[in-house]
This record gives sequence, structure tokens and C-alpha cells, in this order.
Amino acid sequence: MIDTGLKNKVAIVTGANHGMGAAIAVAFAKEGAKVCVHYFRSGAEAYDQISEEEKNKATVPGRAYYYKMQSKSADDVIKAIRDLGGQCMTLESDLSEPKNIPELFDKVENSLGPVDIVVNNAAYSKCDTFIPEDELKKQPQFVGQFPKATISVESHDAVFAVNSRAVALMMAEFAKRYIARKATRGRIINISSDGAFGYSENVSYYASKWSAESYTRGAAVELGPYGITVNVISPGAVNTGWLPLEREDELAKIYPLRRLGKPEDIADAVVFLASVQADWITGQVLFVNGGNRM
Repeated sequence: MIDTGLKNKVAIVTGANHGMGAAIAVAFAKEGAKVCVHYFRSGAEAYDQISEEEKNKATVPGRAYYYKMQSKSADDVIKAIRDLGGQCMTLESDLSEPKNIPELFDKVENSLGPVDIVVNNAAYSKCDTFIPEDELKKQPQFVGQFPKATISVESHDAVFAVNSRAVALMMAEFAKRYIARKATRGRIINISSDGAFGYSENVSYYASKWSAESYTRGAAVELGPYGITVNVISPGAVNTGWLPLEREDELAKIYPLRRLGKPEDIADAVVFLASVQADWITGQVLFVNGGNRM
């Protein structure tokens, strides 16, 4: 058995009420880490706006199901961790509000202790595009279900506030506290996407992920001398409930491993980068995508 060196380490996992974040939080708990399960119910408003007929379909992957998952509390994740005998806390907080970030660290330190690991998994997505509104009306929705809109100040800023700015501020807050207490081993792991280099139909989302990757490389250089490694996990398509099953089967055929990802695939990679086995890895992008991008 490999000892990851994570026992009693304190980890913050953002966006952990469902999907990849939930799997990452549970995986850390299995390694003996103390976990803050952060979340924000970003899908609640969208879920409330869909029809009752569509809500009845929220038992299978698709738009209604995905919004429902985004609207959950973190109670199920907390139960799963405590069933393992793990120590954890939960906190709902909107990371697009900068003042919430130091408050998040304060509460984690008061409950679990100084933070050793930050996983920036929380993300916001609202499909925007460069196609004018009149032309968009002639096009199918994203993956057949999610509406698209022409890029605007509002769509750009809403996405970048969470996926780029919050990532940078979380890293800066962690570094400030870590250096002040003269810690010697820290980990930052940012969750990106293998479409971050540029992707259509959801342009601000992927551009914001590319921005976070650039922040990662800068932070790796600056924080390396203090013993902090900073890396990126770049997932391929992981069906956390957003992709209808018929589209999943179709998409899986173009992946060399002939399947899409599971949240646990990403969690395993995060645990590796957080472990002592990854002590000499920093500033890297690890593609966890079944061979979709090489």
C-alpha cells in the first residue's frame, strides 16, 4: 500500500456538493485528510425557471438533472465522509464575491486547522458565443439542451469571476497564510478542461480555464521556493449529469479508451498530485481524459 502522506492534512475542495468536487472530497477523506466541502448552489435559480414537465425528467442526465445537482446542499458528501470516519466541515459561499475568500479560510482554520491543500474545482458556466442573437435562433442548443447567448459584458464577467479571478485569489490567500506560518509543504491543484486552449459554443468558460492555467504556471514559479507545488488537472468530458446519455454514447466513440470520464477518475489524479509521490511535480497540466487530447 502506498502512503500518500495526506493523513491529517487539511484540504479545501471548492464546488464539492456534487460531481468531481464531491468525489475529490471523499477521496481525500479516504486518505485520512480533513476536508472542507465548499459549495455554492449556482444552479438553483436555473432549476426554478424550468418547467414542471422538464423537472419530471430530472432523474436522468440532461439539463434538468444537472441544474438539480447544482442546487444540492453538501449533506450527502458530508455523510459519505463521516461514514468513513473522516473529519470534515461544509461551507456554502459565493466565490465570485472576493470578500468571501478570506472568510472561507478563517472558518476552515477555526474548525479544522491551517490549510495544506487547495483544490480549485468550483466553476460557473453559461454558454456564450460570438454568433449574433438572430443567427443563434437558427442553431441547436449546446449538447441539444443548454441555451446559448451572444457574449456580453455580463456573461464574460460572471464566468471569469469564478473560474479565473476566484482561483487567483484563493491561491494568493493560501500562499499568504502558508508563508506567514512558515509551513514547508503545500499543494494547489486547479481543475481546468482539455478544451481550455479554445472551444466554441461556450467561449468564456474555456477562456477562463485557460486563464487559470496561466495563473497556475506563474504561481508554480513564485511559490516553489516556499515548498508549494501548483498544478492543473485537465479533464476530458466527465458526465456529472450535464450530458444526455444518448450523447454520451456518441461522444465516447471518439475517445481512445471508448468511454467518458467518471468523477472518481479525476479524484484519483488529484490525490496523486496532492501526495508525497508528486513532490517534484509543479507547473504541469495533467490531462485526465481517456486520450482525448495528447
